[in-house]
Amino acid sequence: MIIFQIIAYGSYSVLVHLCEKNGVITFSSATMNFIIEFMKLLFSLNAFICLEQIHLNKIQFLSWFKQSIFYSIPAILYFINNNLAVHIQIYMDPTSYQILSNFKILTTAILYRLIMKKRLIKQQWFALILLFFGGLTYSLGTYKNSSFISKPMTNSTIIMQEMYIRPLGIPMIVIYCTLSGLAGVYIEWILKRYYNESLHLQNIFLYTYGTFLNLISAISMMITTSKTINNLNLFHGFTFYTWLIVITQVLNGLIMS
Repeated sequence: MIIFQIIAYGSYSVLVHLCEKNGVITFSSATMNFIIEFMKLLFSLNAFICLEQIHLNKIQFLSWFKQSIFYSIPAILYFINNNLAVHIQIYMDPTSYQILSNFKILTTAILYRLIMKKRLIKQQWFALILLFFGGLTYSLGTYKNSSFISKPMTNSTIIMQEMYIRPLGIPMIVIYCTLSGLAGVYIEWILKRYYNESLHLQNIFLYTYGTFLNLISAISMMITTSKTINNLNLFHGFTFYTWLIVITQVLNGLIMS
């Protein structure tokens, strides 16, 4: 499982870049994430129905609904982050993304300390400082060497051959890592609050909100970008690589959960 997660995580950025055409993502990130969330929701529903004893009534349903509201916050954070992760790829190469996205370890640790009051030992702080300065040094060096790559000329061939970070890539990766850390800490807080609840049920809450948010976004983007009613197509721009992203991210998400 760990090996598959490494492959899925490492291949994500490369696969997104392979979907690029003239520096533009050809597919709707919201549609892709909608499919991913929906597939995970179906799996969790099936697992919950098969493995748990369900006694559904009005009181139980209302209890679940009230409990599910807590999951709307991390669902919103993941919704923003999962779509942001796609569009970040335009502003940096796969290697830079993989290195800089590790900053979420730092943001998670800091937020965990502030919110959960979890103390870190000196060795952990030292490791985080090394991670920060290592990533900072790399990003500055890569940023200086990236000015020659013009956005209109960007294609998958150049992406795979050159290392670069465009100016907007820095704040985008900072937001990505911050939201990732915040979502992770919030989920940890929920798990401690409802530790007796079924994991599959908690996943259902999270994936339901994620599915709904991405579906609304996907439909909105489809309507605003389609010139005529005949051009309405949620899967416009999808390629073999896009579906490969969907499959790997669904499996990776289920393994992590």
